[in-house]
Amino acid sequence: MNKTRMAEVLAAHAEGLIGRPEAMQRLDMTAEERSRLTPLFQLAERLRQSMQPVRPSAAFVRSLGRELVDNARRQVALAKRLRRAAMIGAAALGSLVSIASVVGAIVFVVARLRARAQARALHAPTG
Repeated sequence: MNKTRMAEVLAAHAEGLIGRPEAMQRLDMTAEERSRLTPLFQLAERLRQSMQPVRPSAAFVRSLGRELVDNARRQVALAKRLRRAAMIGAAALGSLVSIASVVGAIVFVVARLRARAQARALHAPTG
């Protein structure tokens, strides 16, 4: 028996123990599978008989619910802050690029005017 088949049979048995016997009825177990898994079935049945179901208190459920909602709200708020910071950063970067391009254009124009002035001074007749 391979591991997948064993897991499938054991899962169906567990479902049968918690009130879904149709899960076990759908499986066609061979005699070999049944003999190999009988000790596990017996152990699971003994555990179910000796262990009482546990239900959390209503206060715990409410507290957990509030905690989960609070965590979700914090995550949403953090995501909004991060998005806002990214937008502000992108806007600032865009402004810096714009300023840098204006400064670059001014430097280019000034350098060009100086080059022209120097060229005129060199070509001007001296008298």
